[in-house]
Amino acid sequence: MTGDAHTPASRRGGRSPRRPAVDPDETIIASRRALAGREEQTSAPKTRQAAREVRSHEVRRAIGLTALSALLPGLGLLWTRRRNIGLLFLGLVAIAAISLGIIVLSGGLVQGGARLLTTKGLILLLGMCIGGGLLWLAGIVLTAVTTAQLRWPSQTRALHAGFATLMCLVVAAPTAIATRDVWVTRDTFASVFQGQSNKDAVNPGGGSNPWKDIPRVNILLFGSDAGADRVKQRPDSLIVASVDTKTGDTVLVSVPRNMGRAPLPPSNPLYSKYPNGFTCLPGQNDNACGLMEGIWQAGEDNKDLFPADSEDPGLVTTRDAVTGITGLKIDYTATVDLQGFQQLVDAMGGVYVNVKPDPNSGYDGIPIGGKLDSAGNVIPGSITGMIKPGYQKLDGFHALWYSRSRVASGDDQRMRRQRCMINNLISQVDPFTMVTKFTSIMSVAQKNIRIDMNQDDLPAFATLAERMKSGNMRSVNISDPVSNSNPNYPKIHSLVQKAIETPHNPKAATPKKSSSPAPSPSSSSTAPSSSSSSTSANPISDTADSC
Repeated sequence: MTGDAHTPASRRGGRSPRRPAVDPDETIIASRRALAGREEQTSAPKTRQAAREVRSHEVRRAIGLTALSALLPGLGLLWTRRRNIGLLFLGLVAIAAISLGIIVLSGGLVQGGARLLTTKGLILLLGMCIGGGLLWLAGIVLTAVTTAQLRWPSQTRALHAGFATLMCLVVAAPTAIATRDVWVTRDTFASVFQGQSNKDAVNPGGGSNPWKDIPRVNILLFGSDAGADRVKQRPDSLIVASVDTKTGDTVLVSVPRNMGRAPLPPSNPLYSKYPNGFTCLPGQNDNACGLMEGIWQAGEDNKDLFPADSEDPGLVTTRDAVTGITGLKIDYTATVDLQGFQQLVDAMGGVYVNVKPDPNSGYDGIPIGGKLDSAGNVIPGSITGMIKPGYQKLDGFHALWYSRSRVASGDDQRMRRQRCMINNLISQVDPFTMVTKFTSIMSVAQKNIRIDMNQDDLPAFATLAERMKSGNMRSVNISDPVSNSNPNYPKIHSLVQKAIETPHNPKAATPKKSSSPAPSPSSSSTAPSSSSSSTSANPISDTADSC
């Protein structure tokens, strides 16, 4: 029994226990699961890499489309689901660009550009700057929002938002500057252009040739000598620019400050006091009484004689007196404060001038400062500096003294230099400098320049100024030291008319051609040519030749 107990069942003749049967399907499933696990482990890096590539492509696309909308409002939206909005934005831009092009190019570039400086033009520009800027920013923001994906990581979304913000700043900065410049121009022109005060002034028309029915226009350039050291308003310079509207030929007539007995028309209220011309009244001991330098103040001192609704009596009286002296009906007056002139030249970057001292002055240059005693001698120490001879660039301070210095040369040479300064400024206006220093120039103009013309006539006057660059510029000297106290006005009128009737000379020097004469020792140190002589023997000359 004991042996049987330890004998294997097979040997005992019994059946042996079977092993559990293996299901083939389960084996296959297990194998597949194992294989899938191995494949999943192998493909996981590839899936993540593909996701990163997809996200990278989305980010690049979003940044690219946002940049396109910064380039042109709404352009990037054309490749998004908001394509119709992008088309609307671009349509508005096209309409604005076409409208602006029609305004600028209609009637010529100069006249068209000036049309934007009229009252309505500046309002239109202001609206375009503000509205266009907002439209541009909206296009950038909408493109950024449309192309951004919520599944992006927070760092990626922040990168995209930062780029969109940068694009907004890139667009907003120039738009803000343009809006500011338009606003400054609007305020400045509202101060500078006082509106047409002279009811008898010629009025330009519209179209491409606004001067076709007007042969000439006469403009009085009034350099005001009002300042802290001046008791009254006095003209430092009086120059009439008579412009041929067809050829651009300009005749400059300088009116001496010491010219006396200026005739006033019966229409001027002061005629009752000065029927025989502007003279000193009994008991007057003012140094300026009876002279042109005192006539503005005479009008101001007699305001009670003028109608209550009359324009500035000083301006009216000065304009009437200049008409009586030159025989030219003054249409418009531009008043410039001399300190403002200095600032204006500085804002424009200076002006090139060929300095020619008076050979009879005894000075090698143009004196700065200087005062005369009662005997007409220079007070020692009153001359504080000297502008050396030669072709050079003058800043505002030196340009002012070049134009007004007379202590060593008298009024004739002084008026010649003033005409030269006008010639040089016309020829040397640099559009790039005007743009880069625009704000400074507008600030100076607003404080120191007044013009009695309508702002809406700017396109016509811009056309006229362009023609002047191609025209001849002549100077007329009406001064005679012997007869300034009792001038022969009919003779002066005849002289001015002779200059006006001189035919256009296409070979003569123009302001544009004569703006940069070659400097030479002889030209800088010799006396003015005979054509610039301030004697009555040669009273008409080409302005460029005398400079």
